[in-house]
Amino acid sequence: MKQLERILQKLIINGTLTEPPGLFFGKTGIVIFFLHYARQTGNTLYRNYAMDLIEMIQSQIAGLSYVRYDVGIAGIGAGFEYLLQNRLLEAEDDDIFEELDDRMCRAAMYEPYPNLNLPEGLTGWGRYFIYRMHGNGHKTKKLHEVLVYIASEITKKIEDKIVLEHEMPDVYRFLYDLTNVPGYEDKYSNVLQKCREWKCITELNTQKVFPYLGALQRLYTCQKYFAVDLSNEIGQKWETWKETNHHTSNDMGLLNGLTSDALLHLTFFHKHAVSWINLL
Repeated sequence: MKQLERILQKLIINGTLTEPPGLFFGKTGIVIFFLHYARQTGNTLYRNYAMDLIEMIQSQIAGLSYVRYDVGIAGIGAGFEYLLQNRLLEAEDDDIFEELDDRMCRAAMYEPYPNLNLPEGLTGWGRYFIYRMHGNGHKTKKLHEVLVYIASEITKKIEDKIVLEHEMPDVYRFLYDLTNVPGYEDKYSNVLQKCREWKCITELNTQKVFPYLGALQRLYTCQKYFAVDLSNEIGQKWETWKETNHHTSNDMGLLNGLTSDALLHLTFFHKHAVSWINLL
């Protein structure tokens, strides 16, 4: 716990000083840790700190040009939905998502996407709408229309065989999540099966897929999405992780920075608490 206390102090000092608002490297990821930690400890001071960060994020959204999942609006929105759905945050849906939904719909329909990868590409945009479908977003026809449009774009690329090999794991993950959205189960099951036939999926290399993830996050992700038992590998990685110095980084982020380390500490002590990894 001493390591977690050291990380906690760094996050308290640097959280409000962290300029980017996004999920992977900015304030949104830090908020997720503090709200988890507030629930774990029952200390409202941590919750109040998180709420201050949320106010800062909301003030930054209007001037944010990125829609990318890692640093932009898609990840911020997914993070907020995660907090609402896990009852870590209480807020009116319209107060948070009206502007975010409008911005993401415009991007998906009218802006070019650089690739199909999760951090900066179309599957990251799609992840935003999938999170919204599991919240109150399922009530909004426009969000359904845009999600179907994104899925159609991806399906066409799969059928035309122009998905790049390194994009396929993120494409597969998007379609897997999509078939778990009520009302979308059957519509995309066939294209998901086509993805399973790709070499990078059938010959899964857990060391190479999702290269942006840390080792533990990657193993948990592979175990969830590819129906493989990686419990031994995960146990070995936890043993390695315990021996690591976790409080030297200057990166505050959720992806591989101090926020990630802090949440891994919570996960280590409460092995069921891995839901935050699904955001990565």
